[in-house]
Amino acid sequence: MERELLGDKQLSARKYEKLAVTFGVISLAGLICCFPIMPVLGGLGIIFALISRGGSADFSKEAKKGLTFSIIGTAASLLLTVGLLGYSMYFTFNELKTNDKLVDEMREQYEQIYDRMGTEMPPEMEEMLDRLEEMSEEYRNR
Repeated sequence: MERELLGDKQLSARKYEKLAVTFGVISLAGLICCFPIMPVLGGLGIIFALISRGGSADFSKEAKKGLTFSIIGTAASLLLTVGLLGYSMYFTFNELKTNDKLVDEMREQYEQIYDRMGTEMPPEMEEMLDRLEEMSEEYRNR
């Protein structure tokens, strides 16, 4: 009876090892095209690697591979996501500071939206756009 339970545990551990490796490889391969969702798959790979240990203190060779791939995939995708987000925010704010046409276009778009709704643009929105124009002017005069 114990032998059967041990065999079942080993089979279960092997399944989780394979899942850990699979999700780890997918999290690495996904860095090419869809890296913002790869931390989820990498996280699953880490979880499966941990589950595959069962009650033992050591990881099997396959579980170590899966854990390594998953950690690398998760970390790389998080770095790429944060880096891209930071760069896009920097670019957007820098563009707002130096481009008068952009602020004018924003003002036109908001006016059209509020005209379609049949209301006037709120004073807060006007103040924000005025402040953006002032910031742009200050930035150019430096």
